[in-house]
Amino acid sequence: MDNIMKFAIIGDRGIPARYSGFSTLIEQMATRMVNEYGIDVTIYCRSNYYEDRPKYYNGVRCVYLPAPGGKSLESIIHSNLSILHATFCSYDVVLVLDPGNGPFVLPLRIRGFPILMHTDGMGWKRQKWSPFQQKYYKWSEKITAWFSHWLITDSKAMQQYYVDEYQAESSFIPYAGEVGDGLDDSILREHGLEKNAYYLCCARIEPDNNIDVVIREYRLSNSDKPLIVVGDARYDTAYGRAIAAENDESVRCIGGVYEKDKLNALFAHSYAYLHGHEVGGTNPSLLNAMHRSAAPVAMDVVFHREVMTDEGLFFSKEPNQLASIIQNLEQDESAVTRLRALAKQRSDTYYRWDAVVDGYVKVISVLKDSYKDKQALKNRLVQEVYQPLEFYNKAEQ
Repeated sequence: MDNIMKFAIIGDRGIPARYSGFSTLIEQMATRMVNEYGIDVTIYCRSNYYEDRPKYYNGVRCVYLPAPGGKSLESIIHSNLSILHATFCSYDVVLVLDPGNGPFVLPLRIRGFPILMHTDGMGWKRQKWSPFQQKYYKWSEKITAWFSHWLITDSKAMQQYYVDEYQAESSFIPYAGEVGDGLDDSILREHGLEKNAYYLCCARIEPDNNIDVVIREYRLSNSDKPLIVVGDARYDTAYGRAIAAENDESVRCIGGVYEKDKLNALFAHSYAYLHGHEVGGTNPSLLNAMHRSAAPVAMDVVFHREVMTDEGLFFSKEPNQLASIIQNLEQDESAVTRLRALAKQRSDTYYRWDAVVDGYVKVISVLKDSYKDKQALKNRLVQEVYQPLEFYNKAEQ
């Protein structure tokens, strides 16, 4: 038993995943590490998000700690409490999520733990933060690059960004799109929807996700297919109220959908999926849509082009551009069919949970043995640890 690797994850809301694609990554990673690789995994969960608090979830140990502080501080406060708790435990590697937590990992270094940090995606650009918070997040990226022993980036563009900005190497490991067990079509009946007869937008109700742009363009298109907006705003904001005010028979704001199979059904049966996110790296909602063979139309940013390749369909914030795309798709169903096929093939071959978890296991295994030698880490980890085609080819045999 002494040879079992002990791995801790700090910085997310917890599992089971309910609130974000990031949480889905953590759940997939942790449960597969336990059940397929025999790793002892502990996840630090925010107690206020879970009424039921089992000590184990699918073999993963869950530690519940409070997360006071509201919108601005709950993540940092909970992460600090988790870091302090971890210093009294025995872990071989600790994964800390979000560069905003980077300045607080010093106790883990003093304790002698190898620290792996996930960079997430340019949080300092998010409009929801105040100027002070944006400056803090930008500064914390630099500290994260200094204090961590190794970094994970979820897109090639983010990997290059950390090299250019901070001369910091990282391992590229993205997410995957498969979530839940299948499709629950009952949600279509709940909202009076027909298959392939609605557009879907799924995002947190925040300015960076450009839901207002999607709604504006949808209305300009004069489509007779409704636009279903899935997502909620955890905090009362002017932007959230403005989006809620758009709710009518054409634009239907249905709130958050946390039953995974119901969300899968919404993706799978949409005529097209309109994705307005512009900040961050690889986006889990986009991958989920692609895995369910939705026809994705995405904001034209480098991260989405990396995911969809240049064969995808993209739009900017320019008035009438997305509206024109919607009109063209309605006149050419073969284009929708092509987008669906491309998305599904890309998801199956390149964004796979088996390859994602294998990549993390490779990284933490090297980190456990070589974290004190930065050059040895670089020598062993700068090569590609994420090998999706290897797993795809095995699955096809």
